Amino acid sequence: MPLCLCYLVPFFDIMKNKYLIYITILSGFLFGCSQNSSSPLAVGFHNVNAKYNALFQADIKLQEAEKALFEAHKDNYSQPLSILIPIDSNSAGAVSEQLGAIIKKASLVVERHQNSKFLDDAYVMIGKARLLKQDYKNAIETFKYVNTNATSDKARDAALIGLMRAYTEQGEYQTALRVAELLREEPLNNENTRDFYLTKAYLHQLKEEYKTSVAILEEALPYMKKNEQKARVLFAAGQMYEALDAKNDASEKYLAVNKNRPSYDLGFYAKLNNALVLGQTDGFQKLLKDSKNKDLQDKIYEAMSMVEMRKGNSKDGVKLLQASAQSSQNQKQLPYTFLKLADLAYNKMKNYEMAAAYYDSTASLLPQTDPAYKRVVDKQRSLRDFVIQNNIIKTEDSLQILAKMNPAQLEKVLEKVILDKIAKEAADLKKAQDIVNRGMQMQAEVKANNDVFTNHNKNNWYFNNEIAVKQGKTSFLGTWGVRKLEDNWRRSTKDMFTIFENPSDINKGNNLEVNSNKNTTTSKGGSLSKSEIAELKAKIPFSKEALAASQKRKEDASFELGKIYKFRLNEPRNAVITFEHFLTDFPKSSHEPEALYLLCLLNEDNAAGKETYRKRLMKDYEDSYFARLLNRTSSETLTTGKESEAQKLYAEAYGYFAQNNFTDALTFVETGLKQYPNSQIEDKFVFLKALLLAKTQTVEIYQKALKNFITDYPKSQLIAMAKERLEAVEKK
Repeated sequence: MPLCLCYLVPFFDIMKNKYLIYITILSGFLFGCSQNSSSPLAVGFHNVNAKYNALFQADIKLQEAEKALFEAHKDNYSQPLSILIPIDSNSAGAVSEQLGAIIKKASLVVERHQNSKFLDDAYVMIGKARLLKQDYKNAIETFKYVNTNATSDKARDAALIGLMRAYTEQGEYQTALRVAELLREEPLNNENTRDFYLTKAYLHQLKEEYKTSVAILEEALPYMKKNEQKARVLFAAGQMYEALDAKNDASEKYLAVNKNRPSYDLGFYAKLNNALVLGQTDGFQKLLKDSKNKDLQDKIYEAMSMVEMRKGNSKDGVKLLQASAQSSQNQKQLPYTFLKLADLAYNKMKNYEMAAAYYDSTASLLPQTDPAYKRVVDKQRSLRDFVIQNNIIKTEDSLQILAKMNPAQLEKVLEKVILDKIAKEAADLKKAQDIVNRGMQMQAEVKANNDVFTNHNKNNWYFNNEIAVKQGKTSFLGTWGVRKLEDNWRRSTKDMFTIFENPSDINKGNNLEVNSNKNTTTSKGGSLSKSEIAELKAKIPFSKEALAASQKRKEDASFELGKIYKFRLNEPRNAVITFEHFLTDFPKSSHEPEALYLLCLLNEDNAAGKETYRKRLMKDYEDSYFARLLNRTSSETLTTGKESEAQKLYAEAYGYFAQNNFTDALTFVETGLKQYPNSQIEDKFVFLKALLLAKTQTVEIYQKALKNFITDYPKSQLIAMAKERLEAVEKK
């Protein structure tokens, strides 16, 4: 062996032993740093990795998600601001990627660093991410786990605050308050103290316990940094103080908003609300002229409207609100402006037609999640039906008055009606053209800034702008009303009831000057053909049959109007007045039994009035369904024994009927209806009585009995048979 090689062999042995030593040391280090080890070296290793690797990255993602949610949320400053940004599916979806990353990063601590002191913090972070994802079930389980197993008081307190928020978002307020009780006596650090106060104040705000909520907010504010979030909370506190009629406290909070770095809009609304609270309205015109407030003119007009309303000047208040709606470009604000107009038209002006139009506009723009949405939709549908029935009455009244005129007088009235309508249509057409021109001008301004036809990602075209289209629709409805899509939709013969707003105005047409040419009548260059007058005349009930049909339509509409007042609009006083007029105007109507029954119910607090209508119902319609209904009590049910007796009596009555002994059968039926009201076979008794009336009374009485049965027992198994018999009678 060469000499050099002899020296290299020991060298390789030494190096091999050295690597073995390194491997041994490294293996010992890694084993000592196991997440199951409690040695200081292992704990220190996992603490460093948990905090500065997984949790550090997860915390950055959480801050990004919370910032994105705050910036994406668009407040409607005309509505109460929530203290905390509400959690909803749309916002959660926008940051789903960040939230997923938070859970993934924090889960690494759970999987790889079990002996780290930051394990509790990792679970809290996972719970917060699940809460923002609206995964309430798993968020609650996570927070409960931390509360039970955490060794860190800070983490346990944060978990309980998260648990309280999760229950609050689900509307489980009592459970959330029980969690709050656990936290009330805990020595919280500054961060948890702030979050606890804000969460609890938010809970009481949702419960509309504003006095408690603002008291808690006063404790939370010193723990908050000067930023937009604090400015927003101050604004919410000002609104709640205003609702409590604490004007000085409200003003103090509104003034503090602008000292905490608010956004421009938030600062503007704070100044506006403060001016309203203190009655300082002199600066409104200055605000309107300020170019910076161009996009906020709708709110300024609305504030001016509120001032007029407080003075009792509803007329000017409505005009200013309409100006607010006209100038609004804020899709979130506009439905609430429409809602205020609708409520004013309904509650103060009693103009149900106008209210119906504004409730319709409100319903189409208001978010379905808004607490007012159900009320608005119910009002919209009720008023729509009210307007329909009311217009039927007005139309038939007008037509019946026209039918009583002599031919010469009628000719003059119809000519004036048509000429006035033409003049009104010309004025309305100009208004409509102004609306179109305004839309075209807006479109030209949009195209000057950005060509929508070359950039399809923009949504600035007029018909893609939901607010602009809605404003156009509202203006159209205000001018033309509801029109069917058809040719000649502007013709004067459409909607006769709009011609005669007041039937007494019809006679005002007597002084009209008529052109000697019998074929046309002119006014300021306009001309009429005989066909237009003939078309109007065709609607007038000249014959006895047409007049009866007109009267029947008016009768049915008048009765339906009373029911709408009672059941849909909840206006008992108007319902009573309407039904009383109905009984006077339409004696012996087919609706009279039900009208008397409803008047009994409406006079529940008026014993004398109720008894008057009850006696009349029992005297004239003793056998009616409504007389039997009035004799029942809400808790009245027949015992098993009574039901058996009713069954037996019915069997005997039917036996007599089968034997053609109609007199005894009718006696047994009458006994069954009186002695066993509200029995399970009441419909069978009533139907058998109708069959007996066919044998013992006139066809008209039999026919009426069948109609009443179909109306009174729509869910009966005998309905099909009753309809077949009624159809057969009517054919004969």
